[in-house]
Amino acid sequence: MNKKLARLLAPPFLAVFLAHSLAADVEQSGAGAEYSAENYMLHLKYLTDDKLEGRLPGTPGGLATTEYIAEQFKAIGLKPAGVDGTYFQPFTIRRLKKRHDENAAFLVNGAAREWVVGEDWTPMPFTKPGKIAGPLAFAGYGISASKYDYDDYADFDAEGKVLLIMRHEPRSDDPDAAFGGETPSRHSLFSKKATVAAEHGAKGLLIVNPPVEDDDADKLYPWHDWDTNQSYSLPIVHISREIAGELLKEAGLPDLHTLLEQLDTKRKSISTGMKGVEVKIKTGVKYVKGRNVVGLLEGTDSDEIIVLGAHHDHLGKVPVRTGESPRPQIHNGADDNASGSSAILEFARVLSAGPRPRRGILFITFDGEELGLLGSRHFADNPTVKIEKIRAMLNFDMIGRMSNDNFTLFGAGSGKEFRGLLENSSQAQDITYRDPRTDSRGASGSDAFSFYIKDIPTMFAFTGIHKLYHMPGDDWELIDDEGAVKILQFLHPVILALADMTEGPEFVAADDEPESPHHLWEVAPPTNAAPTDDEKPTTAVPKAQRGAVLSVSMRVIPDMAYDQGDGLHVMSPIKGGPAQQAGMKDDDLIVRIGDERITDIYSYMEALKTYEPNDVADVVVQRDGKEVALKVTLGKAQKRRPSGDQD
Repeated sequence: MNKKLARLLAPPFLAVFLAHSLAADVEQSGAGAEYSAENYMLHLKYLTDDKLEGRLPGTPGGLATTEYIAEQFKAIGLKPAGVDGTYFQPFTIRRLKKRHDENAAFLVNGAAREWVVGEDWTPMPFTKPGKIAGPLAFAGYGISASKYDYDDYADFDAEGKVLLIMRHEPRSDDPDAAFGGETPSRHSLFSKKATVAAEHGAKGLLIVNPPVEDDDADKLYPWHDWDTNQSYSLPIVHISREIAGELLKEAGLPDLHTLLEQLDTKRKSISTGMKGVEVKIKTGVKYVKGRNVVGLLEGTDSDEIIVLGAHHDHLGKVPVRTGESPRPQIHNGADDNASGSSAILEFARVLSAGPRPRRGILFITFDGEELGLLGSRHFADNPTVKIEKIRAMLNFDMIGRMSNDNFTLFGAGSGKEFRGLLENSSQAQDITYRDPRTDSRGASGSDAFSFYIKDIPTMFAFTGIHKLYHMPGDDWELIDDEGAVKILQFLHPVILALADMTEGPEFVAADDEPESPHHLWEVAPPTNAAPTDDEKPTTAVPKAQRGAVLSVSMRVIPDMAYDQGDGLHVMSPIKGGPAQQAGMKDDDLIVRIGDERITDIYSYMEALKTYEPNDVADVVVQRDGKEVALKVTLGKAQKRRPSGDQD
C-alpha cells in the first residue's frame, strides 16, 4: 500500500471521506422550514449505512458519524459550541480500548527478543493500558483461596514484581470438586487473579497456558473489541509456552511441566523470584477517544439555554446477543439511536429557520451512551456552556417505532411547568403521549439522566422497546419516519415555549425511583461482557447485549463513567431500596462486599453472584475519606420492564 492511500484509509481521514461520500443527498431548507419525513429519513439512512459499521465510538464509522453531524450543524448555521472553536467535545472512553501493535514491545533484561505481538504474545482485551516493568517472579496459578487451603502467595512477597502465572487452577482427581473440578471455580477468573495480584503489590501479569495433554495448540487469548470495555487492576499479557520456557530457563527454574506437576500434586506454594530476569513490556493498548457534537442556536436576548440531545453511537460490529453465532454482525441501530440523532438534525434545521427565541437552543449528539451514558455525563460534568444557564433538557432515544399515534415522555414531572405545556400541545396535535407515572420525575436509562442529576428539568421521548432492540435487524426499513416527525411536531411548540420563557421551568425533585425504559442497572449494564471464566473466550455473545443475570440487587444507580479502578461509585441509592435502607448515600464508593474487593461494576456484580435474596451482605463504602461499614439486606433482582413490545 502506498503512503498516500494508507493516509487516506487512516481513521480520521476515512471518517471525513465517509461523511462526505454518504451525505450527498441531504438537503437543507431555508426560511419557513417544516419538518420533513423525507429529510429525516435521509439523515437516518446515512447513520445506518453499513459503511459506518454500527457507529461504535472510536472506529472510522463512529468518527464519520460525528463528522457528518458537525457538517450538518455547520450547514444549518449553528455556532460551534464544542471545545477550541469546534463542534466537537472529545473525551476518553475507558470502556473501549484499541491495540496499536506498532507501539508494542517485549524486552528481557533490556534486550528485544524475536517475539511477535499477536503471534507469540498478546495484550489481553481486559488489560490495563500501559507498561509492565520490573523483576520477574513465578507465582503458580496466581490464586489465594484459603477456603480450599491453597495459596500461591504464601511466604512469597509479590511487591513490585511482574508475575508469571498459569491459567486455570490446580486440578483435582474429583471432577465434581468445587475447586479444581471440571467446572472452574471463581478463583480461576482472570479478574480474580488480577485483583489478588494487585492487592499483593504486583506490577503486571504474564499469563501462560499450562502444558496439559489435551491442549497442544497453545492458542493465545483472542482480542475482540467488545471484550475491551473492562480494564482489570493491572496490565496483563498472554504469552506462549515457548516464551515462558525461555524465561524460566534463564532464571534457572524447572520447566512448565515440572512446575505444573508440583502444583497439582502437592498444592503448596512454590512461588519464587526469577533471579536475574527483568522484563519491560509495552502493551501497545490505548483507550478509545469519543466525542460529542455540539452546536448552538443563539437566543435573541438571553444567555439561558434549552438543550435538545440524543446519542449517536451504537454497538458496532459484534456477535448477535442471542448467541446463535460467534460471527460479528453489523448492528446499525436505526431506532437506537439513529432515530433520535436524526431528530436533533431536523429540530436544528427547522428551529434555525424560524423566528429565533429569546433563549438559546443547544443541540447535542452524545457519544458512548451505550457504554453507560458516558458522553452526556462528560458534558454535564465538563459543560462547554455554563451549566447554571441550562434551564431544561429534552432527550430523544428510540423514537422510530411509534404505535397507534402514541409515544412515551419520561420525566414530565421533573419540570413544574412541563405538563401544562404538553397539554396545550396535545390539544392541537393528532397524537398522544404516555406519562408513565403521575409521580415519576426522571428516567435513568438514557442521557436525560445526566442532566436530571444536576437538578435540570428533563424530558425523554421514547416509542418503546421491541424485539429488534440491540439486534442486527434494527435497520432503517422498519423506521416509522412519519411517526417520528409527528413527535417532532408535537414537541416543537413545547420547545419554543420553553425557549421563550423569562423564568423557569422549575425543577421538581423525584420522591420515587427513576423509571428506566431500557437500561436497567444491575440487570443489564450497557457494556460488553467480561469473560465469565478463563476457560473460554466470550466470543459468542458480547456483554453489551447479554446482560448479567443476578438474583439479588442493592438497588443503586452506579456511575458508569467512573473509571478510577478503586471501587463502584454510587450516583444514588434508589429510595426505599436495600442500599438506602442500610444507610448508603449519594456519591458513596463501594470498595468491599464481604471478603471481595470491589474495583468497578464488574467486580461488584461478580461479588453479588454469591448471594441470595434476603442475605445480609457486609458492605464497606468510602465516604468523605473514611471507610463506613454497612449491612445491606439484599433484595430480589428486578426483571427487565419494557415499555412496549412491537414486532
